[in-house]
Amino acid sequence: MISRAEYQRRHQEQAAAPLEADLGPRIGHHFFLALLTVLATLTLLITILINGTVLNESFAKQELTNSSLATSLQNMINQSVSQYGYSGTVVTTKQANQLIEQVVEEVYEDKTIQVDLSSIESSLTNQASEQLASTLGISVSLANNSAIAAIENQLSQQVNSQLNTSQLQEAASAIKTCKVITNLVLLVSLVVLALCLVTATFMRTVSFPITIGDAMAWVSLLFSGLLLLPQLWSGAITDDQTLAPLVSQVETDVVNKGWSLVVLPVAIFLLCLLVRVWRRFSRRA
Repeated sequence: MISRAEYQRRHQEQAAAPLEADLGPRIGHHFFLALLTVLATLTLLITILINGTVLNESFAKQELTNSSLATSLQNMINQSVSQYGYSGTVVTTKQANQLIEQVVEEVYEDKTIQVDLSSIESSLTNQASEQLASTLGISVSLANNSAIAAIENQLSQQVNSQLNTSQLQEAASAIKTCKVITNLVLLVSLVVLALCLVTATFMRTVSFPITIGDAMAWVSLLFSGLLLLPQLWSGAITDDQTLAPLVSQVETDVVNKGWSLVVLPVAIFLLCLLVRVWRRFSRRA
């Protein structure tokens, strides 16, 4: 005959067995779905950030035109034309920025750089006419002068050859490849995230506010950690002191755009947290 203590022990084991069997899949489903959601969301945010910054033509134009590159380009062209007897500033800051924008467009489209120097050539012609007028005392038009045209053609070839460096060609090829890879990864992560959200909505063994809320909390922490990493390796990307200010500027602007993306997972986490709190209070009521 079974003792009372033995009977109670067996009864407790039988009652606990269904609970453990039911709780096991719930915990497993919650962890796996939350982990997949974290990876998909984190990948999605990173690809969005990359596409919106270093792989974005408008971002590159803004960064380069706001850097000291315009001054370097001015000096290069002014030195090139000085050998033909021109003195002073031939290229303005506005013209230098326009040239930079042309170069960026052709690099991001993976084309051979062939900048349009017509505005600079017009400035050269006007300056030559003014010098002759001040020397001879008469007004002379050199718009169709063959000697001036030859100088302009030589200047155009010289500037474009200096811009068509192997580094820029490699950068253009790398940007094209990175765009394809980044867009593919973005698409896959978007599909996976959508499947996770649908699964969390209709799967009975998980709770949408708990699973997705926990995932978004981890995404917020991990993505914020990634944005803090540039502060640790500041100055490690390049040893070239002339490029260091530009690299630092780009790093800062990329990180600032990244912080604006953190708002999305944080908002979803807070929304899920409010739903969980509301459910808890509604059950007590």
